[in-house]
Amino acid sequence: VLAALLVLVAVLAFNCWSGSSRAALLQEELAELQGQAQRGEAARGRLERRNAELLGRLEAQRKQLEQKEAECGQLGGQLHARDGQARRCEETKV
Repeated sequence: VLAALLVLVAVLAFNCWSGSSRAALLQEELAELQGQAQRGEAARGRLERRNAELLGRLEAQRKQLEQKEAECGQLGGQLHARDGQARRCEETKV
């Protein structure tokens, strides 16, 4: 009976040691995964800020393009008016 109890104690001690080792490994793996998650979150934050910055620049360039298109339309109208004046001058000359 004493030998059986000693074997049982040895098996329980081994299981306890094995479980403790496994828990330590899992704890290390958890810490590594948490570090990766934090790095991923930081990278996501940087990308979101960069995206917002690029969207702001895109909007500014879009407004600038609209202004240039409006100026182009005005200059086209002025050119058309000058062409008309030039034709009238030519007709008057003839």
